[in-house]
Amino acid sequence: MNEELDLGKLFVKFVNFNRRNKKLLIIFILIGVLTVILYQNFKKPYYETNAICMSGIAEYERQDQVEDLSQRTAIDLINHLQISIDNEDYSYISNALGVELNVASSIKKIEAEQLYQQDMDEKFYALNKFEIRLVIFDNQLLSQISDGLIYYFENNDFVSNYYNRYLESNIKIIKDIENEISLLGEVRMAGAKNNLDISSVNIISGKEGKELSNQIVSLSHLREEININQDLLLPLVYVQRFPNVEHKEDDILLWSVLGAFISLIFGMFIALIKEAK
Repeated sequence: MNEELDLGKLFVKFVNFNRRNKKLLIIFILIGVLTVILYQNFKKPYYETNAICMSGIAEYERQDQVEDLSQRTAIDLINHLQISIDNEDYSYISNALGVELNVASSIKKIEAEQLYQQDMDEKFYALNKFEIRLVIFDNQLLSQISDGLIYYFENNDFVSNYYNRYLESNIKIIKDIENEISLLGEVRMAGAKNNLDISSVNIISGKEGKELSNQIVSLSHLREEININQDLLLPLVYVQRFPNVEHKEDDILLWSVLGAFISLIFGMFIALIKEAK
């Protein structure tokens, strides 16, 4: 009971303290809010935009997909750029993206994260796509940065070595498939001339091990699948490029509230010292 009375008296004293010093506290709050507003209006504006991408690096490495890691190498390459941005090493960013120094220095933040989809069982699984979040000071340089990221991937030693080996391997596989198709065509022609039935000869093809009875059609399908992947699975592909944004990002409301709170605390401290004299 005594503790409740003590808390009640303490609260009354606090209210009376604020009443006695309300003018001083209001002045401090207004100064804090106006300072934030002026800072937000005069600081360098920035813009935020997002792109959806995919990369063929996992296919180049020819490794079994591990959950949540299908685009991990590409995501890590993007996020690695932020280290140099945080250290203001814009010369490295300029060389990595193949852009001018003023373009590199316009990047405030860049980060990538894996995209997921929820299935009927409410379980999330990784897609073969990821999202890049870009914060820049000059929205007129967006296209140069977008092209610079493609340059960054294509000129990375690790990626380019794997990509070139991937292309060479595909060329050999396609050549072998075409030779096999040609050979099968000759076998069938010879079989037809000698009344031989080779229609029961099957081959297994496809990622799910589907059985196809027509070897030539199956090999042709495999060849086209390799050609499509070779054309589409580039080091970096934009599913949706960065949209141009005109709206300037600011945190004026959040910082105004924070500034008002800090100013209030500081004003109460000054008022307490004033009354103690």
